[in-house]
Amino acid sequence: MYRNYAALYNFSYMAIGALTPLIAQYLKYVGFSGAQIGTITAAGTTVAVFASVFWGGVYSSTLSKHRVLMLLMIMAATSGIVLSQVSGYITTVIVFGVMYFFQAPVIALADAFTVDRNSGFGGLRTWGAVGFAMGVCITARVVDCFSPAALFVVYVSCYLLASTSVFIISRKTSCGDMESNKKTGFRGYPKVLANRQLRRLILCTFFFGGTNVANNTYFSFLYTDGGGTLAGVGICMLIMVGSEAPFMAYSRKLSDRFTIEKVILVAMMVSVIRFALYAAGLPWYLLILTGFMQGIVNGLLLVEFVRYVAMIAPDHIRSLAISTYYIIGSHISTILCQVIGGYLLEYMGSSGVYGFFSLFNLVGIMLYIIFGLWKSQKSVDNDDVSW
Repeated sequence: MYRNYAALYNFSYMAIGALTPLIAQYLKYVGFSGAQIGTITAAGTTVAVFASVFWGGVYSSTLSKHRVLMLLMIMAATSGIVLSQVSGYITTVIVFGVMYFFQAPVIALADAFTVDRNSGFGGLRTWGAVGFAMGVCITARVVDCFSPAALFVVYVSCYLLASTSVFIISRKTSCGDMESNKKTGFRGYPKVLANRQLRRLILCTFFFGGTNVANNTYFSFLYTDGGGTLAGVGICMLIMVGSEAPFMAYSRKLSDRFTIEKVILVAMMVSVIRFALYAAGLPWYLLILTGFMQGIVNGLLLVEFVRYVAMIAPDHIRSLAISTYYIIGSHISTILCQVIGGYLLEYMGSSGVYGFFSLFNLVGIMLYIIFGLWKSQKSVDNDDVSW
């Protein structure tokens, strides 16, 4: 059973790794301008917010949760095929948005799907980091041998394989019998935000999720400003992403020893220090040497934030709590960081972007401490801090 969950994460993240780093190159290849490329990709991120709300509610409303996850993967693959065949600007914006409508909720619901079954989330999430790195490397080679349009072959194939993994898991768990008693629906969203601990925690994640995603966009500018080459960016990013895997694999052991709450606090501190160092204008070789810091930050936060949300959320709203975390702590935060980062890049350079990221993270740490979320679960329950 473990290998089926591992395949789910490996192939779903491989699809993202195939698409995200190279989609701009594909859009340029078919003739779109820089402004058009920015609009198209922004449309996808915007749709992701509403898609996550909608599909999170649908997922929580049904007893056959595996079917929702399979549907999203198959439709994302189908939309990818359509996107590879269209050429007009308006048509591309629409199809790209439709693709993200199905793609965006996959990771959040895959996490809920796994956490509900207590299937060793930290170790399984490691396969996501491995899959993303594989997706980047394999797709880059395929594109180099053929054309940028070839990225969709990898993207579509990976989502179909991920869907197959979900189908196999559902067969081995009696077609979703384990999913009964988890039906809540859209009315569960207000219950998530009405829970004081969840509300506080999700607010704190807002100050971290967006900076980690936006870093993928702006790191190349930081690297070249530090004297590096564009060819070196790919190698450095591969080292950084690859360093996440061991921390994800051992996150459970660390949290068992030091508690989830304190592991998250340490990872937050490392994130602030990391971006502050980047803001200082490190040369390219020091950016490579400090790449392991991404492993500490993403390797721990991407796992432990989900586990913390799942730990404090009542069973009947757990999947919606995880979806809400991704909506606010990832999608909305990313939109904000991408927009502000773009303006700062134009007027203050890459150092200004990462100075903002560091301060943004610092606000999250301050709230995390003020709210008492770094304490053990029992201590948090007895905390009297308002809001």
